[in-house]
Amino acid sequence: MKIKILGSILVLLSLLSCNHTSLDYVGVYEGKLPCDGCDEVETKLTLKEDEAYMLYEIYKSSNGNEIKRITGNFEWTDTQDVLVIQQVEALPIYFKIEENRVIQLDPQEKSYSNEQDYILTKIEE
Repeated sequence: MKIKILGSILVLLSLLSCNHTSLDYVGVYEGKLPCDGCDEVETKLTLKEDEAYMLYEIYKSSNGNEIKRITGNFEWTDTQDVLVIQQVEALPIYFKIEENRVIQLDPQEKSYSNEQDYILTKIEE
């Protein structure tokens, strides 16, 4: 009897400690994001089930394009459906997972006032 209760408590605690989403976040997302200092950022974000990611960005500018590619493992934050990509020598990047899209959040994990400009749409599973 004590083992069943202890087992139930452990299962409940493990479920409560999971902050990630119940949405299907695995896939490839694409979109054009605003940019300070350039025209726009063509962005492609790949999220995998093992929490690996690949972020590919093309910073478009009249002075030429700059390409940035980051890979690694993302982490789930304490906020439901929000993941973070840690960067070396830069602010972390937060994304909120929604059905068939992700929304980039500001460095304080809040939505931008023009949220519709920060949406990446799922293009493949």
